Amino acid sequence: MIMKFLKVISFYLFIVLLFQKHLLGQISWERSGESSILPLQLFHSTHSIILPTTETLQKGDLEFEVSHRFLPTISDGSKELYGFDGPANIKLGLSYGITDDLLAGITRSNVNDNLELIIKYRLFGYENEAFPFVIGVRGAAVWNTDPVGRKADDNRNFQYYGQLVINTMIDKKLGIGFVPSYLYNSNIYCACKKTSFTFGTNIQYYISPSFSLLGEWNPTGSGFRNRYDSISFGFELETGGHFFKIIVTNNSNLNTSQYLGGSDLDIASKNLRLGFNITRLLKF
Repeated sequence: MIMKFLKVISFYLFIVLLFQKHLLGQISWERSGESSILPLQLFHSTHSIILPTTETLQKGDLEFEVSHRFLPTISDGSKELYGFDGPANIKLGLSYGITDDLLAGITRSNVNDNLELIIKYRLFGYENEAFPFVIGVRGAAVWNTDPVGRKADDNRNFQYYGQLVINTMIDKKLGIGFVPSYLYNSNIYCACKKTSFTFGTNIQYYISPSFSLLGEWNPTGSGFRNRYDSISFGFELETGGHFFKIIVTNNSNLNTSQYLGGSDLDIASKNLRLGFNITRLLKF
């Protein structure tokens, strides 16, 4: 059974990389040389899994994202192709580098047709061989445009969140991030509006410049939580301007406003779901 599962993953990865090579190979991840001094970079990607890093885009760059979380669990086995038979929650996103330190983005999830308008700003970085760090902030206004049982313009459909993002890198291999987050109106279906304060943590170990292992945990410190904390882990493959992440998680939600509220399932093996994140840098 394990060998069958690995074959499915290998085949899926091969198809994506083949598509990337033949259709998108002309786009490069490398930053242009237009800026004489580029900001300190620790992580390679603008996100860990769902939690953000302090990385932004170079001025004028676009980044496109498509992500899936399959609803059948891995424990459903070959009958559901370990989750790949779907259905799936889907996220589409587009970000733009306003400056080298500031990006704006929009993401949409098919869960409640959740729409996020996002701003992320890199505040400052400290470059040091032993202990470099970068601090940034990220926030969003959120509109759930198609909730069950009420109209789109109901004020209970709107959410807001703010995040402080702190990143460091140990020995140029182990990236560590701390992402304390505040979410207003954590569950749009509660009778009264709830808030959540979470203490997100993410780690990423770079085995090579193009391959890494990553994980994140978003425990709730106070306020509303949907039963369990969100936990995700997986691996990342970086090829040119393309990031491909295979994810295992207990939370099938993709947009930050839905992920921060917690998961309805614990981290037991029977509840784990597969997913992927694909991002692509677009330079014109």
